Amino acid sequence: MDRVLGPLFVLLWSSGFLAGVFATRDVPGLSLATVRLMLAGGLLVAVAVATGARWPRGRREWRDLVVTGVLIQAVQYGATSCALAFGVSAGLAALVLCLSPVVVAALGGPVLGERLGPLGWLGSAVAVAGALVAGLDHLDDGGSIAGLALLGLGLAGFAGGTLHQKRVGDRMDLRTGSAVQVLVGAAVLAPLALLVDGGVVLPHTATGAGALAWLTVVNSGAAVLLLFALLRRGTAASVSGLLYLVPPVTAVLAVPVLGQPLEPRTLAGLAVTLTGVVLVQRASRERQRGGLAATRQ
Repeated sequence: MDRVLGPLFVLLWSSGFLAGVFATRDVPGLSLATVRLMLAGGLLVAVAVATGARWPRGRREWRDLVVTGVLIQAVQYGATSCALAFGVSAGLAALVLCLSPVVVAALGGPVLGERLGPLGWLGSAVAVAGALVAGLDHLDDGGSIAGLALLGLGLAGFAGGTLHQKRVGDRMDLRTGSAVQVLVGAAVLAPLALLVDGGVVLPHTATGAGALAWLTVVNSGAAVLLLFALLRRGTAASVSGLLYLVPPVTAVLAVPVLGQPLEPRTLAGLAVTLTGVVLVQRASRERQRGGLAATRQ
């Protein structure tokens, strides 16, 4: 199943950077993030109610959902949307945010007790190298210093949220938990949008509306649910390691969507990155098998 869910997650996550480029041409960054989270939250609440999902109980469950919602939804989406609005390219945004697996791997040991091991670190290094090769063409179109700083903030939010979700997310119902997290993100960003954008701005073109709809349903809905489902099945490092594939896949998708040329360097970077991800996944499976063997003894 992971062989299907993993590639699907990468494809959906990559598409969000391209949709974000179209959407931020029509809507300011904070307004875009706020509206997409509000709409996605309403959609997830409807799904949860229709399917009779269990809602959180107790202060601890609510607290954990709020923490992850602030980090992944508000900080990561809000900062990334603003970075794109500042002129950062989709390729560079994907390249910076794909570094989150390195942060997750480095902190996974002390926070989660997940050790990458030599093979995992080798795979991470190979994957980062491939992502850099694929993203070299985007290093000179980074927009403003503010845009790059916002990408760094988004990177920190996503990595921190991934670690927290992996640590506490096993007891979360994916439907209601995701709904709460998304709405928490919207609640955090809405006052900022009112202050910075002068109100929550809506798209005024068909392209902007379509991009917003894609971001709402596909990225804030389906992709986040896939991320949490994958985190339940694997280690934080192995799941976040899929993000190494996002920059080259984004570059490939940009050919038909944005009309950008596909450079041989992008294809080479994709091949190298895929090799690294395979090594990270193999290291994760070996660790899990070792843990199961130790438990049975």
